[in-house]
Amino acid sequence: MFNFSRRGVVGVLLLSSPAFAQSTFVNWETPPIHPVELTPDGSKLLVANTADERIEVFNLTTGWPVRIGSIPTGINPVSVRARTNTEAWVVNHLSDSISIVDLTTFHVVATLKPGDEPADIVFAGNPQRAFVTVSQLNQVKVYDPANLSAAPITLNIQGEDPRALATDGTRVYAAIFESGNKTTILGATVVSSTINPYPNHPNPPPNSGTVFNPPLTPGLPTPPAVGLIVERMPDGTWRDDNNHNWSAAVTWNLHDDDVAIINASTLAVTYATGLMNLNMSLAVQPGTGKVTVIGTEATNLTRFEPNVSGRFTRVNMAGFDPVNPVNPSIVDLNPHLNYSGPTVPQAQRDLSIGDPRGIVWDATGAKGYVTGMGSNNLITIDATGQRLGQLALGQGPTGLALDVPRSRLYVLNRFDGSVSVIDTTSDSELSRVSFFDPTPQVIRDGRPFFYDTHRTSGLGQTACASCHIDGKMDNLAWDLGNPAGTMKTFNQSCNGGLPPPFGGACNDWHPMKGPMTTQTLVGILGTEPFHWRGDRENLAAFDPAFMTLLGDDVQLTTDEMTKFTSFIGTIKFPPNPNRTISDGLPTSIPGFPGNPQNGSTLFNNNFIDGGALRCVQCHTLPTGSLNTIISGNLLNESQGFKVPQLRNIYEKTGFSSTSQVNNRGFGFIHDGSVPTIFDFLHAPVFVFQSDTQRRDIEAFLMCFATNTHPAVGVQVTVDGSNNNNQAVIDLLNNMQTVANSGAVSIVAKSWSAGLQRGYAYIGSGNFQSDHQGEVITMTALRQSATSGNEITFTVVPAGTQMRLGIDRDLDGFLDFDEILAFSDPSDPASTPANAVAGDMNGDGHVDLADYQRVAGCITGAGAGPVVSPCIALDFDADADVDLGDIAQWTNDFAP
Repeated sequence: MFNFSRRGVVGVLLLSSPAFAQSTFVNWETPPIHPVELTPDGSKLLVANTADERIEVFNLTTGWPVRIGSIPTGINPVSVRARTNTEAWVVNHLSDSISIVDLTTFHVVATLKPGDEPADIVFAGNPQRAFVTVSQLNQVKVYDPANLSAAPITLNIQGEDPRALATDGTRVYAAIFESGNKTTILGATVVSSTINPYPNHPNPPPNSGTVFNPPLTPGLPTPPAVGLIVERMPDGTWRDDNNHNWSAAVTWNLHDDDVAIINASTLAVTYATGLMNLNMSLAVQPGTGKVTVIGTEATNLTRFEPNVSGRFTRVNMAGFDPVNPVNPSIVDLNPHLNYSGPTVPQAQRDLSIGDPRGIVWDATGAKGYVTGMGSNNLITIDATGQRLGQLALGQGPTGLALDVPRSRLYVLNRFDGSVSVIDTTSDSELSRVSFFDPTPQVIRDGRPFFYDTHRTSGLGQTACASCHIDGKMDNLAWDLGNPAGTMKTFNQSCNGGLPPPFGGACNDWHPMKGPMTTQTLVGILGTEPFHWRGDRENLAAFDPAFMTLLGDDVQLTTDEMTKFTSFIGTIKFPPNPNRTISDGLPTSIPGFPGNPQNGSTLFNNNFIDGGALRCVQCHTLPTGSLNTIISGNLLNESQGFKVPQLRNIYEKTGFSSTSQVNNRGFGFIHDGSVPTIFDFLHAPVFVFQSDTQRRDIEAFLMCFATNTHPAVGVQVTVDGSNNNNQAVIDLLNNMQTVANSGAVSIVAKSWSAGLQRGYAYIGSGNFQSDHQGEVITMTALRQSATSGNEITFTVVPAGTQMRLGIDRDLDGFLDFDEILAFSDPSDPASTPANAVAGDMNGDGHVDLADYQRVAGCITGAGAGPVVSPCIALDFDADADVDLGDIAQWTNDFAP
């Protein structure tokens, strides 16, 4: 063993690779799903540190959470579940992987690959099986933990984006995040036709009897013909917000599945329906056995901004009997709001809960706890969902775990990088334990203006993030026009960049614009002007919406809007799952009959608009957008529209005008009225030689590059049994080839002699280790892996490899060298230059707090974890980490 009391200061690593000059942090704004977990014996608390790609481990045996280490997993860990006291499974959303962790050694011992963007995991059934939601594939994968080499069973889920899971042991419940709310869209042509049930078939139809509410501004020109949102009512008819029946126009249907109910033995799947639009989390209520779901319900059937201002979402809890899931109970978790107006006094706003992300029940089911990520609070509820009280917490509370024996509740404050410790007897916060969070200040500064419901809305329950979920979209359309508004003078480029004979005038913007689907905010900076019509010059032009739409008393200040804009600019798209690891195009993709490679050629080279225009001339690369407005006469539309970006187009599928079991009620173009890209390419403006060409372009668009390399997140664990497996070698070679191009990099994590080690790729097949002057080849690193010394390789964004691989806090001192010098690799203020032997918490001196830190690391007889920052190493050199090390530490270091 090392002689820790004699270590000196180490040098600073200087790397010359250009990749290190790139951004050291990439923000996908990925939300945690189940980020907090207790081991079955209650000895450890596990917390997903999504921002730092790790799991934080806390020892609870002293009665308080004492952080005993961090376990590197994959990119964006969002859920962690303890299968036993010694084994945890971690879901890595962006890595498309599951890390299986040995909680005795803190090793990642295996990596599973369930598919695109997994979200959560539970264990259920007899024999026990692992159930994993794969959100982008709309699947649940079922694994046998006793035979990981066996292929998982795939359960196809009839719903869009299954995420959070819960179980009662015999059934598994999967919350369908984007379940919809029984609304769909009728296109402008249909609304203007004789199917229109109003006398004389007006378009847009009135929304209050025979008139508009609010009344039309005198002198407004005739509004453009637009689409109309309708909802399926309990009697099966499709009606608008004026209760007119449009059933004759709707040839499709929506299933509105909210929770998939999976029999853990037979794997049969049934559904609970009619709950809410976004199902964010769920739990089984002890005593009753009911499944309780929290989330939000959108009021998008209601038209016009003044009528929905401050009131366009409800925060609800739904409950249902899993044996007979009909007639669910639905409770508004903000009973103090009557929604009669857009604004209430601030004291009432502060009572609201917004953007709920976690729920747990006490052992009796009589009392529940719900976190409000947007409202920065925790509410308590009774068995029926009625409010009992609330408690203000840190920023962004999400996941939570109940510690019944200690009367404690642990809550992750996502945006603070901390865990709140709640006394469940008094419902008071006892302490807040922080952990290392590398999130840059620009993100911390701007997030509140996007998420904070108390700060930015008139009722305290909604924010920008209520529709732009996690910076993305709710997959609904909204008619946020205003009959009482005024015309806005057109001030943008009209048909700019298009060759002759394309021209024509772009009209001034009418305040009654019709339904528009929610657009993603990811990647929008640089694609100005904004909105479907291009009627917002920049993000600052949305500032009035904080009052007119959110119902707040004031707009953001110039400084606040700058911070908000800077934050939005940090959010990146995830990789497109349909592209190859080398960022190429396949010849086919599941669910689409076309050839993406042929489609790329057609998109870039073929003239498809009367022989005069190519797709790429409007949908310019790399965004697929064009900073101009295309006039309505060129589009055969009643108003002009900006060319939208295409980078998230693959996420908008799931609607068909002929299906009776649609996942979504909205598809493509501005109002969502075109079900598929194939349908869109049949518009008269396009000229193709065949449907084969249309299918090929559709397939290419499903592979449209997102500017995040498809290799990012790819992982493989080498464990001694697969070191020479050809598939593993081929994958590592592919990873290395892409890294050599500079598009990405690679990190590796392992254990050696009981110590956590890290490696960052520096090119030419070489890795720099976390120890100054130590370089090793990829081949040698792979061949060194053994059972108990597993090595996990991960592709990371270029520029992040130093932080993720070898210098966690970017203080210039490598992680292993910091461990050797008694400084903390996760604290930039603690370095070998100011380290003190025996100083376990990096405060510069040795005291009782250090004793408590060491004691918290000791797990008892048998080898314990040897991890930073505790550095609970074998001080007495008996090859065991145990109580003897406390005695040795006391003898050597205690004052």
